[in-house]
Amino acid sequence: MPDSPVLPTLDLQHTWRGATCRVRVFRDRVTAETSYERDALLPVPMDAVQGWRIEECDDDAVCVEFVTPDDVWRVLLSPADEAVADVALRSALGAPLPPAS
Repeated sequence: MPDSPVLPTLDLQHTWRGATCRVRVFRDRVTAETSYERDALLPVPMDAVQGWRIEECDDDAVCVEFVTPDDVWRVLLSPADEAVADVALRSALGAPLPPAS
């Protein structure tokens, strides 16, 4: 997916135990990519996303879960980025889903 010529309002990246993850929030859309639980770095199919939530993954990572009809795409972020990611994603995508557990 080529980068947009418009700068994102938020661009978060995190590498965790070999996984590379990124969430970008623009005025009109959100893009994300992840290699966590995947064979390669893949874009999250945002047009299929039915909801999102932030869950704890570990002491040194949180998961932004993008839920599609067929899968849950987990994008890892630093715990330090959790609050700003929550605000930006709420603004762009609406309220999160309830916790998975």
